[in-house]
Amino acid sequence: MQLPGIIIELKAVKKASPEELKNLAKEAILQIEETHYDVPLLDAGIKNIIKYGVAFSGKNVEVVTV
Repeated sequence: MQLPGIIIELKAVKKASPEELKNLAKEAILQIEETHYDVPLLDAGIKNIIKYGVAFSGKNVEVVTV
């Protein structure tokens, strides 16, 4: 059994609303996709890749995964 690959993109801002955090987390996922951060994992034969977009502001956090 092969373990999954994991890619995490973090975004930090000051004084963001919950909606802004959600949008930033989605932008982090888009950045992962557009910049092809998964290519080294795919080249290594890892097919199951979990992508996390994480946005935080102080103690508030929003996580989006695909």
